[in-house]
Amino acid sequence: MFLEARRAVAGAVLVGALMACAGCAPSPIDSSLWLQLDRQENVVYEVIGDPVLAPSGPKSFMDSLGSVAVYWDGASSPDFIDPAVGATVFYNVSERPDEFSDPVLEFDVLVTSGHRPDGSSGSSGWFSPSPSSVYTCYRLSVTFVADTVWNHSRSRDSGEDRLVCPQELVDALGSGAQYREPWEFDG
Repeated sequence: MFLEARRAVAGAVLVGALMACAGCAPSPIDSSLWLQLDRQENVVYEVIGDPVLAPSGPKSFMDSLGSVAVYWDGASSPDFIDPAVGATVFYNVSERPDEFSDPVLEFDVLVTSGHRPDGSSGSSGWFSPSPSSVYTCYRLSVTFVADTVWNHSRSRDSGEDRLVCPQELVDALGSGAQYREPWEFDG
């Protein structure tokens, strides 16, 4: 009897702790949202990795990127974002030379999944519903040598290099959108 009472108390404490911590960490990413965001994110990496799309340097690269992603100037209203549809937005574009005077393009990227294909809210279980969509942000640097993409890198996901998504873009995604770290979509 004493052992059963201890188990009941331990179970109640565990359930209470789980309920208290339900908002401590984001819920796992719904697989359909993960796939949608990954598909959107890949449009940028396809331009980086395909020499045919960017054959003649940074200007051609930006033209190719603009054909698959949306440029935001940071000042205009981001009303081009439809919260229900996935999007890749690039902004804060700059060019600088690297240590060898090769051109380096730097730009920030916001990627959003859009809503689930079935339009459901995607409740993930007991404690909290899944978000209606997910998004992430990061900075990309693309180095050119002889007008060809030579290298690219993404900003780190934490610390001072972590990119904060512009509030205007986040607001355009709707109240059900939740941020996820860029590394969660690697793989």
